[in-house]
Amino acid sequence: MKATAIAHPMQALLKYHGLIDKELRIPFHDSISVNVDALHTKTTVEFGDFEQDTVIMNGKEMRRTPLQRCLTVINRVRELADITERCRVSSENSLSYSEAKGLGFSSAGGAALAGAAFRAANLDERYGWDLKVISRIARRFAGSASRSVAGEYARWYAGKDDESSYAEKIATKSDLDMGILIVPVPSDIRTEDVHSDVTTSPFFEARIKSANTRIGEMEAAIKAGYLEKVAHLVETDSLELHGLTMTGKHGLVTYKPESIQVITEVRKMRQEGIPAYFSMQTGPSVFINTYPERIPEVQERISSLGLKTIHTGIGGGVKIV
Repeated sequence: MKATAIAHPMQALLKYHGLIDKELRIPFHDSISVNVDALHTKTTVEFGDFEQDTVIMNGKEMRRTPLQRCLTVINRVRELADITERCRVSSENSLSYSEAKGLGFSSAGGAALAGAAFRAANLDERYGWDLKVISRIARRFAGSASRSVAGEYARWYAGKDDESSYAEKIATKSDLDMGILIVPVPSDIRTEDVHSDVTTSPFFEARIKSANTRIGEMEAAIKAGYLEKVAHLVETDSLELHGLTMTGKHGLVTYKPESIQVITEVRKMRQEGIPAYFSMQTGPSVFINTYPERIPEVQERISSLGLKTIHTGIGGGVKIV
């Protein structure tokens, strides 16, 4: 009863913000993301005759909230498999914790944990390798993990309960191939705090309406391979997301000077005819979307600012290794 899985973090294209059900992690509206193949989390889950549940992440034993967050996945798997064995979990990111923060690794971590636990508990014998079921399990760790499970371009249907809130792949690299440049910017802001605060923004209801309108346009543009349309929608969504964050009760500003520096350079490139578009999640790190063949010149421009970059393509879904 042991298995190892690998999953990729994702770039949120149309982001979810806030949770209507914090226990099941059900959001207020649907969302869309794309997995990135240059980064990954590798997780091993073993069920057996252990004294207690143990979770080791990047060489450090997890306690309190991080441990409980992992156990929401493990306990659901034990419930579905009707087993009582304790578990041992070992997980490593392809980047150090400080480098990985803000790059969507919670999505990869949750997806890899759910996939490995699903296989280790032999649930694939009952359900098959059902990514819909696995995404529902992964969602309990982090909402975005449900999309990382599906891979490539994925849509998370908000739903109203555990069964109806899941993610599925809506398009592949062959539909829209993107070159993605990641500019990691360290942050000490917890995504959980941002999600809790955002519902206090006076613009929250307008955000839900806007996201529900935009998501259909974005899915259609992805399936049509229309990069410019997708990228413009992503930029609008990113700015709207941060506007909402900044107008919550605690006025959280997650931008950093480097974030503004990158956005300014991206807009300057576009004025010069280089098709580059920025994307941000809840933190200060910036993703730059462009055509794969334009990555070298975009990377050169960002590197000239003295900033680290990570070049990536589109990643697949969770897999057992």
